[in-house]
Amino acid sequence: MIKFVICEDSDEALETAGKYVIKAMMNYDIEYKVLKFKEYNNKFKKVMDDDTDIKIYILDIELPTVSGLEIASEIRENDDESIIIFVTAHSECKNDIFYSRLGAIDFISKYNRYEERLADTITYVIDKMYKKRVLSFTYNYVQTKLRYKDIEKAPSQNKCIIHEVTGEEKYITTSIVKLKSELKPMFYQTHKSCLVNLDNVREIDYSTSTIYFKNGETTNLIAPSARKGLKQIVGEF
Repeated sequence: MIKFVICEDSDEALETAGKYVIKAMMNYDIEYKVLKFKEYNNKFKKVMDDDTDIKIYILDIELPTVSGLEIASEIRENDDESIIIFVTAHSECKNDIFYSRLGAIDFISKYNRYEERLADTITYVIDKMYKKRVLSFTYNYVQTKLRYKDIEKAPSQNKCIIHEVTGEEKYITTSIVKLKSELKPMFYQTHKSCLVNLDNVREIDYSTSTIYFKNGETTNLIAPSARKGLKQIVGEF
């Protein structure tokens, strides 16, 4: 679960930021929740102290009582992992953020392509977050850990096989349904028997139903029902 924690001092700003988050997350099949606050209060602190979920904070710098910078400082006292995004109507605050050393991922002006910048930042954060993840599994008493980015595809006939970008293959007893749930959103199911790492796709020839990978490998496992989704995600090559 990813929790987007938005703190803005007006109802309009809260609704706007929440709407932009929802629109950006439409590209992902990920469970998430949007939490809205107009100030730093006990309910906010309770969310901040809960370490069971991934949190992405969207903080207005200019708040009436406790500023966004002060909230971020509180967050960083015990949490170096959560993502912090600052938004403001005053671009001159940028230097304050730079010197604060709070590890903010971005500084976004409300008056300069706000929706586009916020969507781009969310996309960057989600993609980076999942590229760092590792698939762990055991087969024939041997434990294996593979970074998501090192997996090319996972086809399944009688057995599920993990194809690495190096050309190596590893067997796994996990079903393709469970793999899909764990590997999303970096992977797309092109066929009932195949998951593909979209970051490792070089080209797709829809006329021959062929996916070309960056390492030179190919697969023809593209179901007609998957074409529309593929075109929406990666477009025409």
